[in-house]
Formats: sequence, structure tokens, C-alpha cells
Amino acid sequence: MPGHYQAPFTLAWSLLWDQLPPGKNSVRMQLRRLFHYCSGTGIDPENVDDALLAVFYGALVRESIVKLPYETYRGAAKSWNNAAAQIASWPQQRLTVPSRQQLFTLRWCDFPAALAEDVDAYCRRAGGLDLDDDHFMRAQRPATIETRRWQLRLLATAVVRSGTAPETMTGLRVLLQPPTAAAGLQYLLERNGGKSGPQISHLATFLPTLARRLDMPDEVTAKLRKIGAKLKLTQHGMTERNREALRAFDDEQAVKALVMLPALLVEEVLKSGRTGYREAKMIQTALAIELLLNAPVRVQNLASIEVNRHLVEVGSRRERRVHLRFPAHEVKNANDLEFPLLPETIDLLELYLQVWRPILCSGQAIRFLFPGNCTERPKGKGTLSAQIRKLVFAYTRLDMPAHRFRHAAGKIYLDQNPGQYEIVRQLLGHKDINTTIAFYAGAETANAARHYARTIIGIRLGQPRPEND
Repeated sequence: MPGHYQAPFTLAWSLLWDQLPPGKNSVRMQLRRLFHYCSGTGIDPENVDDALLAVFYGALVRESIVKLPYETYRGAAKSWNNAAAQIASWPQQRLTVPSRQQLFTLRWCDFPAALAEDVDAYCRRAGGLDLDDDHFMRAQRPATIETRRWQLRLLATAVVRSGTAPETMTGLRVLLQPPTAAAGLQYLLERNGGKSGPQISHLATFLPTLARRLDMPDEVTAKLRKIGAKLKLTQHGMTERNREALRAFDDEQAVKALVMLPALLVEEVLKSGRTGYREAKMIQTALAIELLLNAPVRVQNLASIEVNRHLVEVGSRRERRVHLRFPAHEVKNANDLEFPLLPETIDLLELYLQVWRPILCSGQAIRFLFPGNCTERPKGKGTLSAQIRKLVFAYTRLDMPAHRFRHAAGKIYLDQNPGQYEIVRQLLGHKDINTTIAFYAGAETANAARHYARTIIGIRLGQPRPEND
């Protein structure tokens, strides 16, 4: 087998190799072994499929010099699909990307087709604005619709796991029968240790609304409402997990470490003198962190930034300024968001766009600030968040997924300016100031106590009190 990985490319594979982006990049690295293997075994590009990939994986496992056979196997499948999406002359068969993750939810194809058709029909209703439809006062956001689709698949899966045959799930009205829905929710409850959780609560409280929108009998809706009331959780403010993570920012050194991190990363890269993919990705992550510190938006907005649409130049040429702007329809709570970027943020943005992003994108014209492997789409929000979290932890030991920057922004500001909730409300785009207060009233308690302690110390030392205006 080792010889197969060193066999020269056949003509067909050589022609395909020449179509890949030039230079050292992840696509070439992840496809190289597959190309050598297929050339050595006489397999043409048109015959690459999941079965061939499985044989290739078996060869990698038996090949002792391959350190990470599963990652090589998975990377080859991903890069093949990316190449097929970006290169018109590439063989267009797609490969199944393997995953070790054991998924709980069943696929839609595991149920009768009528159930998936019912769900699709509901999602079309939710996404449009039909003036004759009394159940939808406004079209729902695509993210909301996808959440509903996933919730219904979760419920259908739980019903099957509870002992119901999948072939009996012939439509939404069958799934929403109170005994059936209760069996699924009970299964989820037991799977969660016998207690409700946010996921279960949101699903249970959605079901009576869905039944009403499907014009099911009032007694069905009433029964589902009672079930939902038993499982409903009322979340006031920040979760305990986030509160615990933010306690790290009671230490001023932790705050400073996070705020100074982007500049530290850029300095480290520039000092190294290297200009490879690893360094470009580090600069990309530094820019993402800098933007979250300057403009604490939700991670889906961060990942979706388009350079020529969301980054808007304002002011004159002599005094150039850049704003990060999101229209209301792209924001979770339908508020327009606009953030003037700091001068150092603009400098890092320009450095990234001119020097480092071309390395990540092989010189292609890309509209997204953070492009994914398939450059026609942005980097996934989960991928970007994990990238940020990993680097922040490595340098500061702070646990900071992307969304936690919003919580950190509120706490850092309120620690310096106790009680100024309105500023934080506007910064984070909350519609209701009560939401802001509920989130941060507890988070600033420690710093408020320190302010009070300084007052007591001042009195004991006989320091004059500040005059009230």
C-alpha cells in the first residue's frame, strides 16, 4: 500500500490537480493522498464514490505511516465536495462526509414522506405573508423557520425512540395528538435526567401554537397547552453558566488580557516573519475578536459580514471612518445596528483584507469578510465561534465562545459605569431595558460592592465626599 501513495498522477488526475487553487492550501493537502491512491490503483476521477472512499479509508488504517487516517479520510471527502462546488469541470458526484458524532435525531427519510411534506408546507406558510392566512401576522425569519423544522424532527424522533413505529408518523396532525406528543416529550424529559430544559420548554410551548395554526380542535390545543405549562421554564436574565464564566472579569487583569489580545496576536505574527495559512488564520481570528470587542454583535451577524455591504465608509477622505452596519431584517430582534469602528480596528481590517485574506482564499474575489471553505458562502457561525474560543483560551485561559463577548461587553462597561443600563441596552440592541437589567443586575454586584467599600474606606480616612450637583 505505501507505494500507492507515491505513484505518479495519471493524466486524468494530473489534469484535475492543475485545476485546484495554486500554492499550499488545505484543499490540495487533503486531496493529495487520494489522488496518489487512485492513480496507483487505476481508478478514474469519474469513479470516485462513497464505496471507493471507504476502501481508501481501510487502506489508510492499515498504512502505519499515516498518523491520522480518519482525519485524512474525512478531509478528502470535504475537499472533494468543495472542489466540486467551486470548479465547473470537476466531477460533480458528491461524497458523504463521515462523522463520528452519534446523532440522536433521525433523518426525514426515516419517516413517511407525508410527514416531511407536511412540515415543508407549514414552513412555506410561515415564511410567506399570505393575506388570507389569519394565523401569521408577519412572515417569520429564516432562522426561526429552521428552528421550527428542527424542533419537529426532534419531537418525531423522540416519539419513535419512545416505542412508536416510524411508519405511523404520517403527518403533523398525527404527531400533535396529545398522547403521541406527550410520549415524545416524556422521552426527552427522561433523557434529560427527569427535568425540563430550555430545549424541551421551547418545544413544548410551541406545540399548542402549531396546533392552532393547523386548525386542530380546541380540545387538542388546550391539552397541549397544559402539557407545555408543566414543562415551561422561565429564564430571567443570564444563565448561571454564563454568570460563572463572567466572574473571571472581576479580575482587571483578565479584562486587560482580553482587550489587548488582538494587538498581541498581530504583533506575534508580524514578528515571526512567516506568511503561511496558519498565520493568516491567526490574523483572521484576531480581527474577529477585535470586531466583537468593538461591536458585540451576535455570532450569526459576525459570520455573515459582507465587505461591500456591511462595512460602510463615512466621512471625508482626510478623516476616513468605517461603520459596521446591519439592517433590521438581518438582526434577531429586528433592530438596526450600527457601530463606528475604532481606528485600530480599521487598521487591522485593512491589514487583513490586503495581506492575509488573499492567503486564505487563494487570491479569489470574495465578498465575505470571513469566507468558508466553499468561498461562495461565509464561514459557519459554529466554526468561527470555535476558532475564537480556542485561541482566546490558549492565550488568556478565558472560556469565550463568540456569543459570550456580548455578555462580557455589558459587564465590562457596567463595572466601569455602574447602573448605566441604557447605554448597554443600545449597545447590545435590546428592545426592552428590562431585558438588559435582568441580564446584568447580578453581574455587576461584585463591582458595586467594591465601589461601596471604597466609600466606607474614604469615610474612615476622613476623605471629603464629592459634592452633589
